[in-house]
Amino acid sequence: MKHKATLLSIMTEKVFEENILEVLEQEGAKGYTIFEGGGNGSFHLHPAQHASMVDEFRIVKIEVIVLSTDTANKIAKRLMEECFNEQPGIVSLSDVQIFRAQKF
Repeated sequence: MKHKATLLSIMTEKVFEENILEVLEQEGAKGYTIFEGGGNGSFHLHPAQHASMVDEFRIVKIEVIVLSTDTANKIAKRLMEECFNEQPGIVSLSDVQIFRAQKF
């Protein structure tokens, strides 16, 4: 059986990862996945093939799925206010359908 949920995607530099994970845990997220990446944005170029040269400036994408849209919005608001007020980062929310809702 499918269940509605919200996928919270966070893209930022690795240096901010610890603070983001603290917010996720404080807000009750049961788990997350972290992907390494590269790209180009308003702050500067992050070539994926050179990501390991300066570890803290690597781009990471953190994804977490929550069942409650209210929880997802609360997490997104906290991240924008506490982590990305002046630092590089993108937070997006997507409606998704999941199986095994007990995992989330």
